[in-house]
Amino acid sequence: MPGRFIFEIRRYPSSKKPYLQNRKTFMRLKGLIVVLLFAMVAVTSGLYAQEPFTIKVKKESDLSKAVFDNVDLRLMVIDRFGNPKENKIASYILYIKGKRETASFEGYSNKLTGEMLNYLKKQKSAVKIFFTGINAVDDEGHPVKLPDVIDTWFPECSNCIKVR
Repeated sequence: MPGRFIFEIRRYPSSKKPYLQNRKTFMRLKGLIVVLLFAMVAVTSGLYAQEPFTIKVKKESDLSKAVFDNVDLRLMVIDRFGNPKENKIASYILYIKGKRETASFEGYSNKLTGEMLNYLKKQKSAVKIFFTGINAVDDEGHPVKLPDVIDTWFPECSNCIKVR
């Protein structure tokens, strides 16, 4: 009969599933699949866990901050444990904020310069002083940036404004 197709389905007489004919072959195939999956996971995880080309190491500094010593009129360096150190201050900028003006001075040592001291001694009332951009030298000779210092300068009482 033209145009008519006949499909014949044959079953294996010994089992319903032909791939279970040989149990040893099936177990070998199962073991091979597990090994292949493990190899794929190992290879793909190895691609994502590569070491970087350069490793940067930053040394932790012992110097923590700077403090203004108003008795000796100088900047002192404090280490991370709170002990005063005798490290050199390489540079800083001092801003003196009065009622009407703000003056700025550059310093390159621990002590205040004569120009800074003369300006402070001329003040008639308390002024704010700001030390910014403080760069110190650590024990190995490396430059270290320290946080800013804010303090108040009180003039001597001979220059004070007398209130009645």
